[in-house]
Amino acid sequence: MNRAQSFDHLAERYDRLGELTADHVTAWLPTVLPANRRRAIDLGCGAGRHAVVLADHFDQVDAIDLSGPMIRLARRKRPRANISYVEAGILDITGQYDFVTSSATLHHVADLPAVLRHIRSLLAPGGIAALADTVSARPATPRWWLYGGQLRILTRNLASRNPHAWEIFRLATGDWLEHRASDRYLSRETFEQTYAAALPGARFTRVGNQHAALFEK
Repeated sequence: MNRAQSFDHLAERYDRLGELTADHVTAWLPTVLPANRRRAIDLGCGAGRHAVVLADHFDQVDAIDLSGPMIRLARRKRPRANISYVEAGILDITGQYDFVTSSATLHHVADLPAVLRHIRSLLAPGGIAALADTVSARPATPRWWLYGGQLRILTRNLASRNPHAWEIFRLATGDWLEHRASDRYLSRETFEQTYAAALPGARFTRVGNQHAALFEK
């Protein structure tokens, strides 16, 4: 993975930006949980913001990420007795879970159909997968377009007297902007076709600025 795509040097910046901006997935997750709430797993957990939400509802939560700095940050900032933070890839995970979730992660994987099939294998009978990711009409977004978007957000934040306006702008540009410009996304149509092929019967919904698939085994 090249530097632009790696989160190792972005961990603190990414987490702080998440603290200062809206996270619709945090509010959505408690609304889509299964009846059985023994084990859950967060794939691509970052610094653990969604893992701690799950920890309020499940006996045990496994939270995995490929980035060692992200996992260390999660352990430091969001420790819970029932969360295990592990540095690992999705295909390295085995076992059975009542709930599998992932947010803004799966567009990074090399073989999405294989990963989706593996996620299905991780679900216990009656388990639910809630998978959210960015979709876009064009695979890549130019850096100038992203920067212009941040200028518009800065203008709105200044107009509303958001005390964190300049901090949000600083965090959302620079290395994080380069990361976003290097991302490649599926269109909404291709997203739904790809996920439905691996997770037959999946339902789709919008969650903030992400598109999400819900699948019950």
